[in-house]
Amino acid sequence: MSNSAPFALVEAFCTSQPASGNPAGVVLLQEWLPDTALQSIAATINQAETAFVCPESGDTRRIRWFTPTTEVRLCGHATLAAATVLKPSQPSTFESLSGPLTVHPTNTGFALDFPTFMPQLVAENPLKNLIPRCQESYQDRDDWIALLSTEQEVIECIPDYEAISKLEGRGLSITSPGSNSDFVYRFFAPQAGVPEDHATGSAQTYLTPLWCTKLQRVQLRSQQLSPRGAEFHTELRTNRVYIEGRSNILITGTIRLP
Repeated sequence: MSNSAPFALVEAFCTSQPASGNPAGVVLLQEWLPDTALQSIAATINQAETAFVCPESGDTRRIRWFTPTTEVRLCGHATLAAATVLKPSQPSTFESLSGPLTVHPTNTGFALDFPTFMPQLVAENPLKNLIPRCQESYQDRDDWIALLSTEQEVIECIPDYEAISKLEGRGLSITSPGSNSDFVYRFFAPQAGVPEDHATGSAQTYLTPLWCTKLQRVQLRSQQLSPRGAEFHTELRTNRVYIEGRSNILITGTIRLP
């Protein structure tokens, strides 16, 4: 096995402004390394997620995602980053811990075909003590969701990372109707080594069905109000969601493997 692999750093789900979206590492392997080696590489790259892509049988590629501290079951922005590097001209499918994920080329980039997970309303609003302006609490298979009333409340929220890190699961989304979009959100995952994420495509797997239900629409535009900012166009299709966004390759080269 070679002691190096192609590497890229890619901004995913960018807005029209420079230095936006979420940077992700992409490493293209020829064969899988031990999990400890993958985690070490992700910690060294030190982005919210690093995607590792490796061919398996036939034309199948498998994708895995690691934060600086742990492997996650689903990551949108690093999947978009991987597609941006591979540049498929036809729909292309990755195998993953969340099942098959198909990437569709579009006029502006790529659309991700992801599963949906309708979040469940949790009685007695347990997030009220953590997010005082929380109107409703929901839970997804991985994350908690706090529903706020206005975009300004989402902007003004000061997260208690220590308290959030004690929540079971991956992290916490806070969301509200948007002033210039259908909805806005922020995402915090200190328990996964990501205090505030810049662009969380996987959150669209539960936020899009939640807001489609509330707004009675199937196509939505949303913004992530992180320090870098991010923009998404989504469409709900039965039990799948199409997540479209723009991306930019920042760096290409090779990375030394352990």
